[in-house]
This record gives sequence, C-alpha cells and structure tokens, in this order.
Amino acid sequence: MSIGRAGLLVFFVLFPVVAGAQTKRPAKETPARASNGPMIVEPGSEKWGDIPAAAMVGTPSVETGGTLRVAIIQGDPMTAGRTYTLRLSCTDGAKIAPHWHPKTENVTVIRGAAAVGMGSKWSDAALKDVPAGGFFWAGPRMRHFAECKGDTVLQVHGIAPFVINFVGPDDSEPSKKAK
Repeated sequence: MSIGRAGLLVFFVLFPVVAGAQTKRPAKETPARASNGPMIVEPGSEKWGDIPAAAMVGTPSVETGGTLRVAIIQGDPMTAGRTYTLRLSCTDGAKIAPHWHPKTENVTVIRGAAAVGMGSKWSDAALKDVPAGGFFWAGPRMRHFAECKGDTVLQVHGIAPFVINFVGPDDSEPSKKAK
C-alpha cells in the first residue's frame, strides 16, 4: 500500500509533534531547573518575585511609579551564555528608566500594552505603543526605556546575562563598572 507524497508530508510534520508531546512535569520541578525535554508552563502557574538587585546596575533616572515583578520561565538569566525566558509583570503607568543590556533583549507583550522609546533620556514624545501580541527588541548596549499601559505582562528571552544597566541623561557610553 502506498501512502503517497501527501501522506509522507503529513507523517513527517505530525510525527515529531505527537511523539514529542508531553504532559506537565511534576510540581516539585520548576521551569528554571528543568533541563531535559520540553517544558509546559500553564498560564497562571508563574512564580512571581522581586527583580534581583544583582540584575540591576546603576540608579534609575526616572521613578518607577508602579510595581515590577519577575518570573523566570526557563533557563538561567544570570549565567553568561545560557538561554533564558522570563516574564515581567508591571502595573499601569510603571516606568522602566533608560537602560541597556549586554546582550540582545527580545520582548513580546503577552497582556496589556507597553510603550517603548530609544535613547539615554526619558522622553514621552519618543514612546511608541506596542500592543498585546506585539514584539520589540533592543540590541546590545542600545539605550531604551519603557512604560506599561494597563496591567501588563512582558515575556523577555535571550542569552544571559540579563542585566539592566541604568543610564543617566548625560551618559553616552556605558560605565566601565557596568556588566
């Protein structure tokens, strides 16, 4: 019996999906520690906490004006060269002061919306809206800032380290002490 080209195509497309399907891991294993096989993170299962002080360098030039929380979804955002995925939760109007990262930052708006601007100095006029489902990225050392619109969840992924290096309005080059 011949299954033909269409049948082979369906087999090669669907087999890896079906063969690789797994259920949720036991509750004792957290996403940050899982290292073998795919991991499913169900909505609402994130473990939220404060942004670690080690992830922030310098002094923000703008008051946050809201609450920022982080949940590590996958990997290790602090160990250089490791992949990571984290979620940042912020309340309406919360600001993330001008900053830069040592590696490319990739951001998807999961819920709510964000407004993102480029530069070392906060400027409401420079903010561009990114709605739920939208994506933005900033290359290494690219100065940028953001504001949350509504209760927002951002998903950030990249190659560690994930470090927020705050810059002042007069900073044109990264501090030699910055990570």
